[in-house]
Amino acid sequence: MKKMGAQRSKAKRRKKSRFEVQWVKFPFRWIERLRGARGSTYDLAYTILVENYKLDQMAVKEIVLSEQVTGLSRHIRQRAINNLVKRGLIRVKRGKGKAVRVVDLYI
Repeated sequence: MKKMGAQRSKAKRRKKSRFEVQWVKFPFRWIERLRGARGSTYDLAYTILVENYKLDQMAVKEIVLSEQVTGLSRHIRQRAINNLVKRGLIRVKRGKGKAVRVVDLYI
């Protein structure tokens, strides 16, 4: 039987990290390989380097390339991810119905 005076346990919510990145290193290898790339590929490359810095500082657990993180639409983001993979800068893991995750980052 349920007690009327018992308090319900509240669902635990994850607090959003207040970690802010001030600057990031942009490797020369990435500069060389991104020559001739389009703007969305550059934007995604910058986002990946920022997320990698957050990963190093333990502010995030893994690099997830979702629409919320990148700010790019699905098709543009997919094209930019494929471009970065072809240029040999990242390796990704894809799952059906899940956001793309960066497995390896070649700096």
